[in-house]
Amino acid sequence: MSASVRRIERTTRGRVLSVERMHADGRDVNRIKVMDDSGRVRVYVDDPQQQRGRDARARGDDD
Repeated sequence: MSASVRRIERTTRGRVLSVERMHADGRDVNRIKVMDDSGRVRVYVDDPQQQRGRDARARGDDD
């Protein structure tokens, strides 16, 4: 989970608000809520088993 947080922090340069492990599509994924520079909250879903170099998917602007 900490690797997912570091990856999202590095990619988005935002502030991580929360992290939650969940089950989706038969896999365990990390749901990470991030606040960007303008104060918008975005939710990313990171699959820790994905190959490195692939970006996490954003689910929406806020939750």
